Amino acid sequence: MTISRPTVSAAWVKGIVEMIGALGLEPLSLLEEAGLPLDELDDPDGRFDSAAVSALWSLAAQQSGHPHLGLALEGAAKPACFGAALHVMMSSPDLDAAVRRMAQYVPIISSAATVELAFDSQGCSLTLALGEDVPGERYDFALLMFTNLCRWMTGRELRPQSVDLAHARPANLLPYLAAFGCPCHFGTRHYRLCFSQADLGLALMTGNPLLTELHERFADERLARLGDARTTRRVRELVMACLADGEPARGDVARALCMSERTLHRRLQDEGTSYVQLVDAVRREQAAHYLDQTSLCFTEISFRLGFANQGTLFRACKRWFNVSPGRYRERLRARVESG
Repeated sequence: MTISRPTVSAAWVKGIVEMIGALGLEPLSLLEEAGLPLDELDDPDGRFDSAAVSALWSLAAQQSGHPHLGLALEGAAKPACFGAALHVMMSSPDLDAAVRRMAQYVPIISSAATVELAFDSQGCSLTLALGEDVPGERYDFALLMFTNLCRWMTGRELRPQSVDLAHARPANLLPYLAAFGCPCHFGTRHYRLCFSQADLGLALMTGNPLLTELHERFADERLARLGDARTTRRVRELVMACLADGEPARGDVARALCMSERTLHRRLQDEGTSYVQLVDAVRREQAAHYLDQTSLCFTEISFRLGFANQGTLFRACKRWFNVSPGRYRERLRARVESG
């Protein structure tokens, strides 16, 4: 199965490059060393390989010697780095809606990223995952960028309730306390921001309900071009691509989409389906297509559908079409001859 590699938007990478340049490093040479194409940096639709972006962070940390490179922006807001996702969040009425839209449209910023939200009476926790082998500096930068964006949209010196950081506790905590303005916990299982219920209710200075529908339509089109519009479609594509090698394990598909099995289950459930239902639906559609091709024997069709033998194909056809594969093919032939 061929799976496209996760990518990061040029707008986001440009924010990293500007920060690196402000520290006195040579960002263009670092981009080249990391294997990132320089000509796409100013392309509004440009995308960069996520693994190469992690390499850029590692190289910059090594060359700068900065002990807290991901926090080098300090309090500066960089709204443009969020690309098309920015306008959807900006037009939201309050921070609660903006956070929810951030989770929905984060693939525009990075298809490697997943954002899980959990709400309770105290507020909301936002858990960020960027894939495997990601430097801690990259997480620091992303969490601070989002915190600063929330401050910019609300016009408040917003302070999260807490920040969880999976990397090791640094020798000097002051840069983290200054950047986030709240308790920071290190060596945790996840990278997470927590906001209070009061903060979620803050109205946005940029809120504009008249523009919400327009911005959402534009962001949805952007997601569709990236192939990330719906988890259902992405799962269907992956399942179809590898059925001939056997039914793909749910965990393998979740990893290919850079999310946990729990997140995959929840997103499919939100879209009114399940992994088992999707696999069955893909097999049914493919079976109808293959049975229409008389040059394919039932053994070959069973193989292409990832079934162990013809018996499994027979039982599946009885369930799908209420007839055997042979009878289904006869009906198709009779329909063609009569037409």
